[in-house]
Amino acid sequence: MINGMRGFFEGFWQMFAILSIVNLIDRLLIDEYWVGHTKAWEIPGTEDMKPYINKKDKFCKWLMGTAGFAVFSAALAGIMSLLMK
Repeated sequence: MINGMRGFFEGFWQMFAILSIVNLIDRLLIDEYWVGHTKAWEIPGTEDMKPYINKKDKFCKWLMGTAGFAVFSAALAGIMSLLMK
């Protein structure tokens, strides 16, 4: 038993929760704040192209990240379930 995980679903939910938090931090802190509101990502001569990541792209990136992390979480939980037997 690792971290209270006794089966596939417990492992899946633990991993999915962790990865969802990472995805949310990426969406809010990296894409929204750091890229959108600081000059750290500003490329000289492209100031008129802001925002570099528009709202639709941010939503699609977050949605695909969520779906991808669900698949990744299921794969990791499946591997751990097999190894724990």
